Amino acid sequence: MKAVVILLALLAAAKLGYQEYLFRGGARDALVGAYKEHAVQACQKDPRSHTLGMGPQAWANPKAIRLVIGKSSIDVYPWQVDHALWNARYRNPYLLLTASQRSATVSCEYDIVNAAASVSRM
Repeated sequence: MKAVVILLALLAAAKLGYQEYLFRGGARDALVGAYKEHAVQACQKDPRSHTLGMGPQAWANPKAIRLVIGKSSIDVYPWQVDHALWNARYRNPYLLLTASQRSATVSCEYDIVNAAASVSRM
């Protein structure tokens, strides 16, 4: 009887884990699909994009697109919940577009909440 209970608990945990996996994957695909065009336009308009030699076509067909939560380059600790940048560091979603041309690989970080892009060389 104990084996049956353990087996049922494992099956329930596997089912919940798979449902969570499907939900996260669907949410990621929906966010990328909804904001990809906005991110491409913002990356094309960023002045650093032109100085790094990236044309509009490079951003129209990026090499990779990733959805990340939080901006790791902001210096805010998890316990500083009253800090003005805490949400930007730990909660806000960002799209990371990576484009490459002959000269270099350049990334663009698009802040979905603030609708702002920042281009940098990798």
